[in-house]
This record gives sequence, structure tokens and C-alpha cells, in this order.
Amino acid sequence: MNLRISSLAAVAAALSLAPGASDAQQSSEYGQLKWSGSIYAKFLDGNRRNEFSLSSNFDTTPGESGGDQGQGFEVDLKLSSQVSKEVEFYVRIQSRLHRAFWANYAGFAVPGHPNQTGQCDEADPRCNQYIKLRGARVILTPGYDWIDSASIGSNDWGMFDAWTQGKTRYIDRDNISGFLFQGSALGRALRWDFARVSMPTYQGASYTTGDLFANDANWVGQLKYSPGPDWNATLIASYAKDEERDADDPNLLNGVGVQTRWDNTVLALKGQYSGFDFVDIKAAYYYTDYGIDDAQCNSNSLDSCRYTPALKESASDDAFVLNLDFNQFFLEGLSLAVQFFDIGSDYVSLAAARREADVLLTEGQEATWQWAKPQYNFATTNYNAPESTQAGLGYGGWNGEVQQVVSGGLAENSITDFDEPVAYNVTGWKGVTLVPKYTLGDWEFSGEYSYIDFNTNWQACGGSDKDVGCIYPRVEGTHAWGLGGDTRSSYAPYQDRLMQIFALKVKYTLDLGKGVDLMARYKYVSDEDDRVTKSGLLADAYDGYPLAVGSMNPDWVPNVGLGGCVECDDRQADYDTLGLSAGYQLTPDLYATLIYEHNEVELIDGTVDVAPVGLAWESSNDYGFIEYLTGQHTKDRVGLNFSYFLSGVEFGGTVDYFWGTYDPEFYTDLNGKRVKLVPVSGTVATPLGNIRTDELSLGQYRMKVWMKLNF
Repeated sequence: MNLRISSLAAVAAALSLAPGASDAQQSSEYGQLKWSGSIYAKFLDGNRRNEFSLSSNFDTTPGESGGDQGQGFEVDLKLSSQVSKEVEFYVRIQSRLHRAFWANYAGFAVPGHPNQTGQCDEADPRCNQYIKLRGARVILTPGYDWIDSASIGSNDWGMFDAWTQGKTRYIDRDNISGFLFQGSALGRALRWDFARVSMPTYQGASYTTGDLFANDANWVGQLKYSPGPDWNATLIASYAKDEERDADDPNLLNGVGVQTRWDNTVLALKGQYSGFDFVDIKAAYYYTDYGIDDAQCNSNSLDSCRYTPALKESASDDAFVLNLDFNQFFLEGLSLAVQFFDIGSDYVSLAAARREADVLLTEGQEATWQWAKPQYNFATTNYNAPESTQAGLGYGGWNGEVQQVVSGGLAENSITDFDEPVAYNVTGWKGVTLVPKYTLGDWEFSGEYSYIDFNTNWQACGGSDKDVGCIYPRVEGTHAWGLGGDTRSSYAPYQDRLMQIFALKVKYTLDLGKGVDLMARYKYVSDEDDRVTKSGLLADAYDGYPLAVGSMNPDWVPNVGLGGCVECDDRQADYDTLGLSAGYQLTPDLYATLIYEHNEVELIDGTVDVAPVGLAWESSNDYGFIEYLTGQHTKDRVGLNFSYFLSGVEFGGTVDYFWGTYDPEFYTDLNGKRVKLVPVSGTVATPLGNIRTDELSLGQYRMKVWMKLNF
């Protein structure tokens, strides 16, 4: 404690001296210490009554699940100085909001929680409102012809590409450090970037870069050629490598040898041409090569390397994206954006953006159904149930948009709030998206049609047996569905899937008072997967769930082979969304938007005899990863968004109330066909537990208000 107080006192003393420096220092062009920063406050309330953290969705660490209670501060302090013409530096010191509740009394008064392991007191950095170094960077501008600048230290790496070396999300923007060298030639028509970026320890096979990690890095180079305003081209090459101590060469006397655990090469060629009057063209091609030591994973076991962001064996693949932006399409005021895309099933880029960028044009699925741990059957019935079942956002899901990323199992939605975008891994997607926009007077119309096929459509992982040679990881194993699914996993041993998206949005400013901004939208998503398509493979797909020993429902009797019924395990999901909003400038400083949304989902997911292939411990109701969801779902939302500005301070907030129902339905196989089951009792035995047959009512209230003060 004394050390922390001393450190804070030293920082305060330094800052107090900065504005009052000597007249000689103030008159000098260099050497002045500049400082700025911000205070960010968050205020949460909700009827889930979880106070595990000050983030709505925090489910990566036991005891730190999502929360909807409390108030907390985060202080961000930036120090910088132009030391000389050639040298400047930047330092950022920040407290963390994670569990910095006001009620903590700076960590001296944190009570235990019935579902929380241990205390979180003044000695615990999660609760003692600590301040730590978040980033430091030294920038050199030596004035040489061959280099413009060299940056040593922290960076967000946004100068590269979301498919190769991705930008780091805002809360971690200074966490990743490295060396960055930038230069130009040909009158700055040619620009280059070269970097060595230290790899975070989670960015590797089995979510680790191994025991020897300090020098693991991604080397990335970029050339940009822009000879004029009409066209440009970019070439990117990156190489990431994870090395470990060589067990066959452990001799400290002459140096310990190393061996490669995995490596990852990514190449990109991008171009843009805007020389036509009617269309802008952008295109990009990507190639990846991933190599992994054969000893790391066993591709003959679904359970081996189940949790890994890459593949179990070495592989290479590619991807391409073509964008055509027609600024006028037949009619005056009508424009059309078209995107063709094809992302290989074996595309591996471990340094790609995890959530800070959207790589596809499509809106994707509705964020409100992206509930990481669905709780329709068991998890919410008991407040004292295991804490893991209470993790995640709750029934409302996310309000923000769905962002598509290609970072595999590294798609990151932890430490997010419900008003932020949700990142969704789209490795394996291919198709086309059309986005028309039309302006007619005060009316604005926009829409979308997307046709999405999948390079991950195969039977038995592309072989003859799902348990032999399958190189694709399962992660949570719920297969990334829009309802009750996982946002990270792209792979299932059996899949034959097709998704289509239709959307329409209308905006109009009503001439009433200061003007009422009206918006209406409708969206329909059809998502179908025939899963097993050959009757001879049904027994392989549904072989009694050998990994689920100890977690299976004892009342359920497996039906291996489903009587040869290939349609009985099909999944059909139809999503309908209707949204209305009205925004008004109440005062010169206050703008508010009232929102209403109605959502419906009709889902048939296999039969009572079918569960995800390779089902393991997640089927246990103690965890809440998988729930029985077949039936009719409705969800309504009334929300209020507001923003308020004063000089130097900004407030914003969202208040939501959700209510809805789930009416379960049950299907089984009969004479080789799927038929609806009429329950004879109050529950039906399924692999996921004995599911009650009556309609379930769900609801959630949640509030987030924030304040940001810049100084």
C-alpha cells in the first residue's frame, strides 16, 4: 500500500510541476512535459443483480462474470514531450474499471459473494483501484532520406490490415508493443511500414505461445503505392513464429537450442481504382500458411486441442474480397454497393483483428440473439447456481452491430458492454452482399440482400469418420449459431448450411418542432443447415456422445442412427426483426432517441434425439453453454438512448427493458421422417436435460450511463 501511495504521489508531483516550469523551459521549443487525460465513469443497474464486474460481458475468468450493478471510475493519464527535433515520447498511465466499484472503498471494504471464490480486497489489484503503465512509446524522426520515423514501444497497429496484423481494440490499444519503422520514396507516392510486433501469449495454438514466449513475434511489412488520386495498391507480408526450448538440446554451457512450435505466414495484395465516373473498385487477395508441430494436437480426437484459435494440423488457404461501389445506379439518388467474398475454411491469421474492424459489408445476424450463454431451461432458475451459468449479457444480448472478423477462435467479446458491437468469426464464409441506398427528398432508403454459403460445408470433416483426421477445433462446441450459439467457432464435423439476409431501413425527418428523426427497419434472416446428409453417416455423427460421460441426462436414451432419418437432425432458423425509433434534440446539449424493437425466431434444431456432434461437458446444466431452443421465440425491447454535452464533459446512456416468451416444441423420427412430438407429460427427456413443455416468460432490465471528462 505504501508503495502505491508513493507512486501516485510521485506522479502527482510531476504533473503539478509541468504547468509551472521555469521561464527558460517554457520559452524553449523542446523539453516541455505535456500532459492530458480523461476521467471515465460508468454507472450500471439491472435486474440480473450481478456485481461480478463493471462490464456487462466478462466471462473469461472464473469469478469475474458479467455484471449489471455498481458505479466506477477509470482515470487515463497521458504524458508526452518533444525532447528534441528528432526525439519525442508518449506514456499512458491508466486505472482499470474492471472491479473498481465506488463501494469498494478503494479495496478496503469488499464483501464476499455467495458465488465468488475468495475475497477481492485491498491486496487484490482487481479491486484496489490500482494505476498501471498501459503504454510507452519513443518516436524517432532522424531526418534521413530512407526513413521517416521509428517508433519503439506500444502501438495499436492500425496502420496495417484487419486480415493480417489487426488493430488492437480500444481498451487494449497500448497492450501490444513492438518496433515500427516507416518511410517513403518517389515523392511519397511509395510508402512503407515494417514492424516486429510482440505476440500476446493467447495468440497461439491452444491459446498460448508456450513456455518460451518473450521473443515470440509477428514480423510484418507493407508497401503502399499511390501514384495519383485514381488508384493505389498495397502489398502486405507477415510472418509469426512461436519458438520453444529444444528438449534435445538443453545444454546451458553452449546455449539451449530452439524448435518451432507453430508459424503463420499471411500475404495480402490489395488495390483500389476510382478512375471511372460511375463506380469505385476495391479488391483484396489473401493467402495464409499455418504450420504446427505434429506433437501439439491429435487430429484423431475431438477433445484434443478442442480449445484452440487455429487448426490441429498444418494447412494453407486463401480468401478474396471484391467491392464495387456504384455511386449512381440507373436512377438519380440511387447507389449500390456490391461485395463478393470467399474465405477459405483453412484460413488462419492469428494476428488478425479480434473486434476493432468489420471485414465484410453485410450486417450479419441480429446482435440481440448473440447471447454467449443462453439460459432458457435451467441456468436462471436458481440465483445460487454455479456462477458460470450467470455469465454473459443476459436475455437482451447486444444492441450494437455485428462485426465480422477472421481471427478464428480469437474473436473477442469479453470485457464488453451491451451497447457495443459483437465480434463474430466468419472463417469459411463465401457469397455476395448487395446494399442499395436511395435518397428522395427528405426520405432515405437502404437495404441489404446477402447470400452466404460456407466452405465449411462437409460430411465427417471432409473424411469418412468424424473422429479420424479432423483438423478443425470445436471451441465451445455450439457452432456459432445466431440463437444460442458461440461467436468464435466456425466448425462442425457435419454441416450443409445456407444463410440469406434481407434488410430494409427507412429514415425520415418529420417537420415538427426542431425536427423528429424517424427510423423504421425490417430484417429477415433464413439460416438452414441440413447437417448429416447421408444415412450411412448418421451412426458416426450420433454415436452415443462418447465425450459426454458423466454429463448426459440419465433419463435420455440415445437413438444412434436416428432410424436412417437424414432430415431429423436438420436445423432451420427464421429470424424476423422490426425496429422503430424517434430521435429529438430536446435542448442544444441533449439529444434523446426512443426505440422499440420486436424480434421473432422460429427454430427447429434436430430432434429430442439429437445434440451437437461431440457433445462434452458443456451439456451439463451446471455450465449453461448449451440449452434446448427448438420452438417459438419472441423478444420485445423498449429502449432510450441519450447524449448530453457540456464543455469538456460528455454524458451518454442506454436504458433497456426486454420481455418475451419461449414456447418449446419437440420433434422425433418416425418411419424415416421428422414429425412433431406431442408431449404426454410436463417434461420431455432430451440430451440437454428434461425440458419443461410450458411456455417460458423472460425479461430483463438494464441501464448503462457513462461520463467522460477530458482535461
